[in-house]
Amino acid sequence: MSYDPYQQQSQPPGMQPPPPPGMPMAPPAYPQQQAGGVEINGKAVAALVCGVLFCTGLLGIISLVLGKSAEREINAGMGIGRPMAKAGRILGWVGIAFTLVWVAYFIILFAIIGTAANSISNSTVY
Repeated sequence: MSYDPYQQQSQPPGMQPPPPPGMPMAPPAYPQQQAGGVEINGKAVAALVCGVLFCTGLLGIISLVLGKSAEREINAGMGIGRPMAKAGRILGWVGIAFTLVWVAYFIILFAIIGTAANSISNSTVY
């Protein structure tokens, strides 16, 4: 029996036979294609972006909602990105905390200014 390099040989499932001699090799597949077409969950990305931009409480709340929704979808097998969803939720809580601190700061500041203005107007000047 002689060896024939062009003879079709059995390959493991999912593998393609090597190209004939002289043909260029195909570039390797991207990681998304190797994982069976699994995509990153868009809500997880949105939760992370809103969490990073936590300048207002509204974005923090949106980040919480999107992060929780993304985690539910990921648990149901609809994409990947659990760490991004979790980071978005954590940053959403941080944004809400910062917003509450600023609101408390301004309430105390206005109360002090109002008390000072009231005591100045009630004092008698000789």
